[in-house]
Amino acid sequence: MGESISDSGTGVVLAHGRTRLWVERGALHRRRGRTTVTVPGARIRRVEVAGKSLEVVLFEDARLDEVIRVRYRSEAVVAALGAEIEAIIGDTGASGVRPPVHRRSARLWPLRVAAGLRDRLRHGSPWWRRALAYVVLGLAVFVGLPVDRLLGFLAWLLLPLSVVLLRTWVGMAELDTRWVLWRRGVTVRARFEFDHASEGISYLVHFRTLDGREVTARPALRGRRDEIRYDPEDPSRVLAPTRAAWLGIALAAFMLTGFWGVACGIPAVLWVIELLSLPF
Repeated sequence: MGESISDSGTGVVLAHGRTRLWVERGALHRRRGRTTVTVPGARIRRVEVAGKSLEVVLFEDARLDEVIRVRYRSEAVVAALGAEIEAIIGDTGASGVRPPVHRRSARLWPLRVAAGLRDRLRHGSPWWRRALAYVVLGLAVFVGLPVDRLLGFLAWLLLPLSVVLLRTWVGMAELDTRWVLWRRGVTVRARFEFDHASEGISYLVHFRTLDGREVTARPALRGRRDEIRYDPEDPSRVLAPTRAAWLGIALAAFMLTGFWGVACGIPAVLWVIELLSLPF
């Protein structure tokens, strides 16, 4: 299908099976499978568009097929791409030398995945290295110690899922935000108004910080009192005093994610209990 890439300044991308054609930075790009060929505009002799067919004629010294032919189901996409190719056709300039055609082949996907993982471990977030350490060392610990190996394998497999689900529940219930605001939050008078630009039911709150700044924030819930509690280090982090509504949301979120997080953590708890019960 044809796609638009507006952020790079190009127009449509003609995608037909494993072949893709698009114009970028004054050159025609053709990708077929793992091979990408870049043809500068000076290497293109002419372009012909006839209904659903596109034909690009190259100069004989392009070291490529002299004609690139493609047929696509949408005449509008073919015409748009043909116009973009026509716009980049140029002469060789004062030097009289045409830029060369570049051909690049991508590696097989297992090699690309391995290289991407290597780069993430070297230059990415520390969590990637921690995850690798857990996968390698954690499996050796859970399975190698003299505890039920099946229980150890289940604990090793489900413990990350338990942590993710419990962390999701903490975010849905705003427990982390409430903890921060309980420690250093400031309560001030505020003015709530309905956000007409929002599709759902949401509110905007206006208040002044201790240093006199006017702040507009979007609380998750509308408080029954005209008060707001905000974080002095980040005034956009606010909470309205809605204890009953928050308890309902926290309970519903726990049933969706927190309960399953606790369930997935049970094998790890049983494994630790069995490990501590061993005579050393």
